[in-house]
Amino acid sequence: MKQKNKNLGLVAGENLKHLIKKSAYKTQDEFAYHFGTNVRTVNRWINHGIDSLTTIQQIADFFDVDVFTILS
Repeated sequence: MKQKNKNLGLVAGENLKHLIKKSAYKTQDEFAYHFGTNVRTVNRWINHGIDSLTTIQQIADFFDVDVFTILS
């Protein structure tokens, strides 16, 4: 039985997209502004994954969620 493994960085990017949509910010542009980064960086995180554990922790803190919420 073959198990499908998914890069945790990509999972974090997908979950970031969902967190943004469910938040008060609604758009990547609004989130980027309030998070203190540019929209191209947010777009890259969503489409190509988040490789930095520090960034994942900062996003978790920003949305007041557990890191495991972003990684699962």
